Amino acid sequence: MTMLDTVPSTPPAESSGSPRVTLLARDIVLLVWDVPQAVRNVAPLSVVEGGTVTPNASLRLTRVDGGTRLLWALRRHQHDSFTVCLSAKPLGGSIDVAVEPDASLERVDAAELLRDVDGAGRIAFVSTLFNVWGPLFRLQRSSEFIGFLSAILRHLVTSPAIATPIARAGDELVLVRTSLASDFGKVDAIYGLSGDGPTRISARPHRNVAATGGRDSLHLLAGSRITRSPDALLILIGPSGLSVRTLEAARTRLPSIARWLSKHGETAPQLREHVLGELAVLSDVGCSIALEAQLRAPLQPRRVVGQALTPTAEIVDALSTSSGTLVTGWYSDPSNLVAGVEALGADPHDLTSALHRFPVTVSDPKSGAQINATGFVALAPSRGGTAPILQPRFRLHLKSGSHHTLVPPTQPISAADARAAALRAVPPEHVSEDVLARILAPVIADLHARTGAAVGQPIIHTFGTPLARPKASVVIPLYKVLDYLRFQIAAFAADAWFRANAELIFVLDSPDQSADVQHLLGGLYLIYGVPMLLVVMERNAGYARACNTGASVARGGALAMVNSDVIPTASGWLQALVSRLGGSRRIGAVGPKLLFEDGSIQHAGMYFEKDHRGRWLNHHFHKGMPRSYAPAAEERVVPAVTGACLVMRRTLFEQVGGFTEDYVIGDYEDSDLCLKITTAGRRISYTPDVELYHLERKSMSVNADYMRGIAWQYNCALHAERWGGLIAAISAAGQRRRRERKAFS
Repeated sequence: MTMLDTVPSTPPAESSGSPRVTLLARDIVLLVWDVPQAVRNVAPLSVVEGGTVTPNASLRLTRVDGGTRLLWALRRHQHDSFTVCLSAKPLGGSIDVAVEPDASLERVDAAELLRDVDGAGRIAFVSTLFNVWGPLFRLQRSSEFIGFLSAILRHLVTSPAIATPIARAGDELVLVRTSLASDFGKVDAIYGLSGDGPTRISARPHRNVAATGGRDSLHLLAGSRITRSPDALLILIGPSGLSVRTLEAARTRLPSIARWLSKHGETAPQLREHVLGELAVLSDVGCSIALEAQLRAPLQPRRVVGQALTPTAEIVDALSTSSGTLVTGWYSDPSNLVAGVEALGADPHDLTSALHRFPVTVSDPKSGAQINATGFVALAPSRGGTAPILQPRFRLHLKSGSHHTLVPPTQPISAADARAAALRAVPPEHVSEDVLARILAPVIADLHARTGAAVGQPIIHTFGTPLARPKASVVIPLYKVLDYLRFQIAAFAADAWFRANAELIFVLDSPDQSADVQHLLGGLYLIYGVPMLLVVMERNAGYARACNTGASVARGGALAMVNSDVIPTASGWLQALVSRLGGSRRIGAVGPKLLFEDGSIQHAGMYFEKDHRGRWLNHHFHKGMPRSYAPAAEERVVPAVTGACLVMRRTLFEQVGGFTEDYVIGDYEDSDLCLKITTAGRRISYTPDVELYHLERKSMSVNADYMRGIAWQYNCALHAERWGGLIAAISAAGQRRRRERKAFS
């Protein structure tokens, strides 16, 4: 079926035996040849004499009498004469046409060109002009071509309907409303046509299908330049349809998208989501507009509040990412009436079979009392990404066939806040390996990457005059806990080698403390005279990013990564560790013995071992044993050392890419770095002669995202996925060596 808004009635014309030569635009020749047969294929024209003609294009239009109108368009060079050969199957013959440069060619007449062409042919011709010939011959700004397009459209549609601008989205986009016949079919392309030429409208239209036939409402985002142009047209092209609209001049005081959504978003939620999604993909400004509109015009959250024996339900989280939407919620179903949960939108998606259920205790919306309920989590199809839908809609289906709409509160706009919500979405005890890999990990990875991408440039503060040529750089990340800085700097100040050879770099990963830390370090510099750099992160970025940022400003040949809760027990510790690097043993990194506050061993190198669920975990050799425990007194090669105090050459750190930044918050980065060093052909050494106190995880304990969430499980799985093969090989080799030593002894 073909469809035009209005098709003038024209009687068939006699087929012409010879081609006609006309001008489509300056230097663009249009050859028209009517043949009585139905032609399936049009052969490209060939030049008989006069050189080459490029570019050129052909098209066949079906006629109402069963014949075919064949068209060839080609660029005519000003000083060229040429003769072309036209042919078409199944004619079995050909005809030569001479085109002279000085010939007085008539402009193509729109009405004459389309006379006796059927509806399908007319649609094909208009589609070709907009989609192919205009770009091919670079005619989009040709006044002759623009005039011809306008003449064709007004010939085909004598009384176009109106398209009305109804809201503005910033300075560049306008939301336009019109209607379309319900049986129009698919819309393949949309163009605006003004005196400036045709413009492809890239935004997808939203079409609300009429309930009982007739005309569908249609909305789309168009450039404001088109809507401000007088006599502009809107052209919708499909495989079997063509629709033309006159664009009503936009009022200067159109409401903003946010204001429009506040009035219509609740009654037209699908249109709301469509407009927000289109804004997100059109431009960076569109992303900001979409987010602001959602914050200014949020939907009313909706949950199901049941009676004594009917279901109660709520969506808690609906975090939209490019990897999918993480959906968490709960329902209470005392009478077993719940059938499932569906994600609504342009393409509704049944989540029921994908739900991971677990027991939870929640507050009853009516009484406030604690009730037992069924929690659930699922990964729904993506609902945004760059500008996510902050309130996706869902539907609770009951076995009776009835349903209830569920709308969560406005979700976090910050990627860091959304990541924190994802880490807390499911209680750790209910997170299986499958749930982590299939549902949670893709979303956490996406949000973590977005969090890192949002971190800007750090600010550097200097205290004192830095060493001209430091031998070592000590990088210490700070987060929240500042209790040990006085003790740490005092120990550094008492170390003659440290003062003469090391630069001290603090990296503040909690920038809200910047003023306090500057004041504190300024005072400690006045007391101890140790020069320092304070690198203040633009926003919290996590342990790995903070360490890498500190390393990027370091100038020493050796790098010492030291936690803020590590305190030396004696002078000379850094000199001793640096001296172990390199040599015939090819030591790439070295770590000391670390002690708990009570003097027992916290760290004597690290090894890997599987837990009861088969997960590779990091373990510290001899943890909890007395300081003088004999096996911990042996200097030896180990699989890894902790990042609480890790020393290596800066060139090697840069060679292996520093700390890997896709671990969340801070965990497993140190063993990851050590394994990268191993793959680079270097060894990791434990040095027991150097001892430092480590007041373990004091800063980690104030990070709620880590302590209450599943960050360690996520990091553990990521670490094992990346290094499982190498870890297994290292562990097997260690077991063989222990068996050999035992047999020898």
